[in-house]
Amino acid sequence: MKDRISAQPRASGIYGMFNLDGAPIKASDAEWFGQYSDSEIRSWLVSGHDAHFSHAVSFHDGPAGFTVLVGEIEEADDLALELGVRRSSPAAYLAQTAFDRFGSNLPAILIGEWSLLHRALDGSVTLMISAAQRDRLFYAKVGKRLAVAPNLFVLGKIGWVDNAIEEAGLLFPLGRAKLRKETGDRTMFKAVRQLESGSTVTIYPDGRIVRRIAQTLIEQPRWTGNFSDAVVETELLLRRIMRTRIERSGCVVSLLSGGLDSSLLAWLCAEEHGSTCRTMAMTSVAPDGSEIADESHFADLVANHLGLASHHVFPAFEANIYRPTEAIFVGCNGPMQSNRHCLTEAFQIAAKQAGASLLVNGTYGEMSLTARLPASNPFQRLRTIAARLKHTVYPRHVATSEASAFHVRLAPHRIANLPEPVRSALSCPAGSVRKSSSTELLGYISGVEKALRLPNEFRAGAVRMDYPYRDIRLLRLFAGFPLQMLVEGNADRGIARQMLARRIPDSIRLRRRGMPASPDHMARLQRQAGEARQRIPHFRKAEVGDWLDIDWLDTALANVAARGALSFHEANEVQFTAMTAEFLLWWRLQS
Repeated sequence: MKDRISAQPRASGIYGMFNLDGAPIKASDAEWFGQYSDSEIRSWLVSGHDAHFSHAVSFHDGPAGFTVLVGEIEEADDLALELGVRRSSPAAYLAQTAFDRFGSNLPAILIGEWSLLHRALDGSVTLMISAAQRDRLFYAKVGKRLAVAPNLFVLGKIGWVDNAIEEAGLLFPLGRAKLRKETGDRTMFKAVRQLESGSTVTIYPDGRIVRRIAQTLIEQPRWTGNFSDAVVETELLLRRIMRTRIERSGCVVSLLSGGLDSSLLAWLCAEEHGSTCRTMAMTSVAPDGSEIADESHFADLVANHLGLASHHVFPAFEANIYRPTEAIFVGCNGPMQSNRHCLTEAFQIAAKQAGASLLVNGTYGEMSLTARLPASNPFQRLRTIAARLKHTVYPRHVATSEASAFHVRLAPHRIANLPEPVRSALSCPAGSVRKSSSTELLGYISGVEKALRLPNEFRAGAVRMDYPYRDIRLLRLFAGFPLQMLVEGNADRGIARQMLARRIPDSIRLRRRGMPASPDHMARLQRQAGEARQRIPHFRKAEVGDWLDIDWLDTALANVAARGALSFHEANEVQFTAMTAEFLLWWRLQS
């Protein structure tokens, strides 16, 4: 395992090695860290890494201690003015000064996507991560030794870090939204913990560990302007958000589907690119020669109108939908949680070939700008009724509440004997983000936590996938908007549609429904199911059946190969179970 994972590209983020008792770091540990000098080794070593944005790594060594920040601080000039420091101050100095004032509440104050490490003069080490995650931040403390890295498996290969699997830590990420929200700081390794969004962890030399989570989704006052004012304010903020992202990048790719969310971001990319940055659009399409419908027509309309070069992208024929690559497994820091890894990797390949340094993704617009309110939208009400009727006529597999809480089909004995943390999470009422003390305001839409905890580096060395709609400033702006404002003039998603008036074709601006992001997804599932089924003997030999129901997977893959998946529920359950089996097999072979 050590050699193979070491050969992977280095993930972006913070790396640190500490002996909390002040003893010199052993040469073998220093070698893991990348320190090969024969000279005397210090009791601590820290570095930052970013594969594409070297300016995103900042250090400051001052009277209060040593700080490294990897990422970007937004509205830095305003913060510098508030703190009374020079506007040109390095990001790490600005962050350290802000940390001295705000402490563990800093993630609620320091806008942007970043991770931070601060070593104080007393030897304590503080780790902190922004409200919206940029890079992961993991740590392992064993006795007086502490290691920090943005990748779980990098820590797992250190000799003194126990990489035995913790059952609850492995099962939580396999669960549906309710379970995943309760993951906390667990990982699949017993000895490794992770930082949650907006959290702070301080490790003291005497062994104490103090964890805190800042309240980043702060309740907002009611918006006092009218609908037109809200449109103007939203546009100004979005322009600011996009301008800073584009200015930091030499070439930006806007992922364009021809839907409202992606078209709005493509328009802003075209408007705000300036003279130092190239912008282009990429669209997910069906494979050449297939008769599968896609959104190329809609996306090309937008790209041509905006003057953006448009590129059509589809996964390679051999890209295996059931078996992600080793680089993707390592990048996921655990079992695979995305069913579109083939498409994401196709975008990565195309973006690299185009020389891009940033992919702009319109996901999570529904958290703010394009939020839909079913009670106020007759079309949405009809779709909800139709979906309920469909599941009445074609009922899903009836499973126990424990089994249905997971995206995968677990082995029966695992379901019957779930670990206590998982059982406790299942017995609790479904939690939700606190919307607002006023039922008339939008507040924060349930599900926003998923958007905030997603790192934007798909795998080590990948082009960053930026999500402007999850920007905490935009979420806070919309949290104070009255619900009625979102359906002003009886228009579904009215703020976005009004903003785009006369800026993109009305056939796109007023479009009601999009199409699947990966057009050949269901066809690929059926075409590759037979090949995936041939992997069953390997799963059995590696005892993957201790975790998953391999007999069920064998039958399910045979059914999908013969007649295709009958629903997205079936498609996802079969695919996620197969991908998790491949992950467990991969890990068994490394161990």
